[in-house]
Amino acid sequence: MASGDNKLLYQLIQKLGLANYESLAPKATELQRLLEIRSSSGTMTNLGDYAKVTLCIDLASSLLGLPFDSDMALKLSGMKKASYANGRRTLEKILDINKTLGIGEICVQVGMSQVQKEATNLLEAYKRYAGQGQGETDFTHPQYATMAVFQACKRQAVKPPKTKLVTLSHLKPTQWTMLEKNWDKFLTTLPVGKQSGKPKEAQEGDINVKDKVEESKGSGAGQKHASPEKLEPYHNWKKRMLEKAYRELEQLRSSG
Repeated sequence: MASGDNKLLYQLIQKLGLANYESLAPKATELQRLLEIRSSSGTMTNLGDYAKVTLCIDLASSLLGLPFDSDMALKLSGMKKASYANGRRTLEKILDINKTLGIGEICVQVGMSQVQKEATNLLEAYKRYAGQGQGETDFTHPQYATMAVFQACKRQAVKPPKTKLVTLSHLKPTQWTMLEKNWDKFLTTLPVGKQSGKPKEAQEGDINVKDKVEESKGSGAGQKHASPEKLEPYHNWKKRMLEKAYRELEQLRSSG
């Protein structure tokens, strides 16, 4: 990137109140450079420098689990709220960073750090539950981590921020509902009662999940665990999202 872009980057980081986070500028710069490479055909010319840099800082903050002032970012970008949201989603697709969003980052973004440990345990158990015979399942897709956080909140009697989680999952509402139903079935295999962070209880829960899976496999009833992969194989989803991203950029450029 040009030196002017780097200067603007540091100025915007300062205005967003994030200058104390030393890891932010390198990460945002990395995203800027990747964006420049992947949009070399000129598809990003519809977005101004302030918009592109602000969006890169936003995404870098998200990846690093840092707090972010969305209202200030909107002002700095010079974009309307809907355009900013669309631009952010488009950059996520082009930069292929959706799958890097983990439970830790999700908990920070939705203010639910207290459920992180249980969400992690639930996701590990779910991988064993849904992964039986499903070799193509890509559990790095954000739908799994966000659902684990959602279910961990419910198990700890904490109201889950569903709207934010559905957005972070990159699923349509109907797809989210399908995945939630699948998790409801999975949760019936876990011990009933409060789920704490005690290692012994977590281990017992893991053993019970494994036993249930083995019993189901040995029954010969032909009843396979419902798999969220009905939603869409990850490689197909990735290709479709990238194609959609470039179409949206062309629309933004023509409307601008």
